[in-house]
Amino acid sequence: MTLKFVLLMLLSSFIPSLARRHPPMEVMVPMSDGVELHTRIFFPRSENDETKFPVVLDRSPYGYGDMEEFMNLFLPFGFVSIGQDMRGTEKSEGNWNMFIDDASDSLDMGNWITEQDWSNGEVYTFGMSADGMGSIQTIENAPSWLKGQYVGWAPSRMYNVLFPHGAYKQKTTEDWVSDLDMTDESWLPTLLQTIHENENHSDEFWGQVEMNDEKLNNVNFPNAIWAGWYDIFQAETLALFDGYNEKLKETKLVVDPCGHCLEAQSFWTQDVVYGRTGLALAQAFEVFGIMDLKRTNIKNITYYVMSSNDTAGTEAGQYWSTTEEWPKFAPTSYYLHADGTASTEGQNEVEASEESTTYAYDPSNPVPTVGGNNLPHSIGGSIPCGPLDQSEVDDRDDVLVFETEPQKDALYLTGPLLADLFVSSDAVDTDFSVKISDVYPTGEVLIISDQTFRMRWRENKDEPDMIVNGTVYNININIWNTSYAVAPGHALRFTVSSSNFPRFSVNPNNGLLLADPVYPGKNVTAMNTLYHSSDHQSRFILPVVKKPKRVRVLKELESLGITETMVESFKTRLN
Repeated sequence: MTLKFVLLMLLSSFIPSLARRHPPMEVMVPMSDGVELHTRIFFPRSENDETKFPVVLDRSPYGYGDMEEFMNLFLPFGFVSIGQDMRGTEKSEGNWNMFIDDASDSLDMGNWITEQDWSNGEVYTFGMSADGMGSIQTIENAPSWLKGQYVGWAPSRMYNVLFPHGAYKQKTTEDWVSDLDMTDESWLPTLLQTIHENENHSDEFWGQVEMNDEKLNNVNFPNAIWAGWYDIFQAETLALFDGYNEKLKETKLVVDPCGHCLEAQSFWTQDVVYGRTGLALAQAFEVFGIMDLKRTNIKNITYYVMSSNDTAGTEAGQYWSTTEEWPKFAPTSYYLHADGTASTEGQNEVEASEESTTYAYDPSNPVPTVGGNNLPHSIGGSIPCGPLDQSEVDDRDDVLVFETEPQKDALYLTGPLLADLFVSSDAVDTDFSVKISDVYPTGEVLIISDQTFRMRWRENKDEPDMIVNGTVYNININIWNTSYAVAPGHALRFTVSSSNFPRFSVNPNNGLLLADPVYPGKNVTAMNTLYHSSDHQSRFILPVVKKPKRVRVLKELESLGITETMVESFKTRLN
C-alpha cells in the first residue's frame, strides 16, 4: 500500500458511519481537585478488542468543532482522538483562569488516559491558538506519557502578547475572553479585573503560564510549531520555537504569512494556502511518527518570504524558503531625519539645529488601526488584519513620517525589527507607536509591522515610572519579526505617533492604571517630541539578509503523498 493511498484513506475518517472498535464516548473526567471536565473520545478501527492505541489529545476552551476536530486526522493511523473542554468552558465544571490550571489538568487527563484498557501509554498533544497555549502547559510536570507535541499560533509568554511594552491590547483581549462560552458567566468580571490588576509583568501571576528554562528543560520529545508573520501571536510563537529548539535542536517550524489572519490569504498569490496547510500536515505527521520529512528538501525551518502583490513583488519575493537555522542578518540602521527622509546615513552637525519634532497627541482623537497583526472577524476577533493601506492614517498631523528613497534592487529582510528612539513628553505618561510600511510606486502604503510602547512601564518594574517633563528618554521597541522583500521601485516608510486604536488601548496621558476605579479618567493632550539630532539619533534597525533560497514546497509535498484533496479537507477546517 503506497503512502499516497494511505493518506487518501485519511478522508474516510470524516464519515460518521465508519466502523471502529468502539462508538464515540462522551464522559466527564475527574481532576485531582474533584472538578470534572467534559471529554469526547473517538476510536480508530481495530481487528480485535485487545488492541491498545496511542492518543492525540486537544484540550480547548472552544468546544469540539472546526480546528478542534484536527485530531481526527490521525484516526486512520491508529490513534485515539480525544477532545476535552478546558476547565470552566463549554460543558466542563470549574472556572477558566487564563491557562493557569492547564498544567495540572493536562497531567490529570494524561494519567487518566494511560489507565484505560485501550491505551498503550503514549499521549501526543495537538493544539492551535488557545488550545496550543493550554497544550504547552503540559510540559511543566514532565509527564512520562508525553511523546510529542504539535503547536500552532500560540505564545511562549502571554503577557508579551496582551501587553507588549506595557501597552494593553484591550479590545482583542476583552472581546476574546468575553466570547468564550464559560460555564459560569459571572466569573468574567473577576477575570478581567485580574488582567487589569496585572498590567505590569509580575512573575506571581503571568509567570504561572510562561515558558522558562525550568519548564523547557522538560522538552525531550518530537515537536513542531506553526507561526505566521501577520499572526497576533507571531513574536511569542517564534520565541516558543527558540525555547523548544534550544533544548532539543530538532524542533520543526513553519512560518506562513497569515497565522490567524485568514483574511490575508488572497494577498499572497504564490502557493500560500496549499503550502501552509500542506506543510502543517507534513510536520504533524512527522511529529506523530507517521512519515519522515528528512528524505525531502524541507528543512527544520520553513518560512514564506513576503513581498508586495504587484509584478515587482512577485518577482522579488512571495515564495517559500527552507533552512536548518535562521539566516544570518546584518542589523542595518535607518536614521530618521528632520526633513522626513530616512537613510542609512546618520545625522551630521548641520542637523543639530533641527534636533527634534513635536506633535500634539489628543487621546480623544487617536490614530485608527488599519491592518497589522490583529485577530480579525473571520476567526473570532474584531480588528481587520494583514497588509492594509496606511496612506490615509499617515496623512495626519500627529503622525511623523520618514521615508527612504525607492529601492534600485530588491532589499531582503529576515529577522527582528527594532526601533531605537529618543523621546520626551510634557505629560506624566504617554505612548509612542511605531510602524514600518512598504510604499508602492502607485502610492499605496502597506503595513509590514507595528508596535506601541507605554512609557510608564519602560523600566519593567513592579511599579510604574512616570515621565519627568524635559527629560529625554531612549526607548527600544521590539516591532516583532518579518521575512520581506522590498521590491525594486518600492520605498520603506517609518512612522512615529502616540496611538493605534483599537489595536492598543488609548493612553489618556494622565498616569491612571487600568485597575484604578476612576480609569480612564480625564484625557490630557500631550505634546510629544521625537529627537533626531547628532546627539540623539533616532533610528529603525532592520535585518538585512542575502536573498533566501527558494524551495518548491508543492513539489516536495507531492513527493510525500500530501495531495490537493488532503489539503482541501484540512483547509476547510482551518477556515
